[in-house]
Amino acid sequence: MAKIYFAITIDTECDKGANWKVKQPLRFLNIYNGLVNNLQPIFDKYKVKATYLLSPEVMMDKESVTVFKGLGNKVELGTHLHSEFIEPQANFNSESTNYYQKDFKPDIEEKKLENLTHLFEKKFGYNPLSFRAGRFGISNYSLQFLQKLGYKVDSSVTPDMYWKSKNGNSVNFMGSLYQPYYPESTDFRKAGYMDILEVPVTLINRRLRKLPPIFKRYISFTKSYHHIIFNYITGFSKPVWLRPTYSNIKTMKMITNDFVSMAKEKDVFLCMMFHSNEFEVNTSPYSLTKKSMNRIIKRLDGYLEWVTSNKEVCFVGLSEIPRVILKL
Repeated sequence: MAKIYFAITIDTECDKGANWKVKQPLRFLNIYNGLVNNLQPIFDKYKVKATYLLSPEVMMDKESVTVFKGLGNKVELGTHLHSEFIEPQANFNSESTNYYQKDFKPDIEEKKLENLTHLFEKKFGYNPLSFRAGRFGISNYSLQFLQKLGYKVDSSVTPDMYWKSKNGNSVNFMGSLYQPYYPESTDFRKAGYMDILEVPVTLINRRLRKLPPIFKRYISFTKSYHHIIFNYITGFSKPVWLRPTYSNIKTMKMITNDFVSMAKEKDVFLCMMFHSNEFEVNTSPYSLTKKSMNRIIKRLDGYLEWVTSNKEVCFVGLSEIPRVILKL
């Protein structure tokens, strides 16, 4: 049986409400209560080593830092950039986190990443090794900046997705690989020779899984006729995510089996993502009520029960994956 190396990653942020509106002044009930009492106990139950990717405002909150220090070696900690909450050009009173890091000039983006990394070092006493961009909004320079700062893993790529920011920038992940790869410095969708490993989030458009990546990279959603062709090819289907927020247990089982099948009896890597604030009532647009929050909790617990009972699974932190790959 092929082994599954499984990274569960949590974008860890302040409390938010409907439409992702930031609750001001900044609050962190999702960490003090939701993470401590609703999320981490599930990880402990299944012996999951989760990777918490910390946004800057979380690291500026003393009580949140205390929570994460208390988790010790049970978890991995990395960084997550929401540009509003780190200098330069910060806006700590912002009621949204709409910016991509790609929205900034390269020198500003680089300085934000430097400040984020130094903040982590100051709070935890060591260098962060894993990273994800807020809203997956990496630029063509992001991986070079991260590599320079000593990061070993990025997990900003969402295959088969095309994102467009409210500020007019877009990030095209069409043609990205599904399994971890060392990217090309000029195109983060391609395998190349950078030293930083890309660990894509596990999602897939099932209508596109057999289409070679090279063909998918020609899809440009800036051209209207590409939309028409794309919708024709996919039958208007959308990607499905290994994520309890979006997918029920049946769908997550299907995605897992798809990836195992595509690996053709080789070991496979899965990367689940969601937000910390989905595990507290009214701190995320996905958990505005106790019922909606409990649905996410039930899905995560039920899926982990299934995958640990039916598959050979090894839970790993994001930064452990390069070492695993070298041993395979």
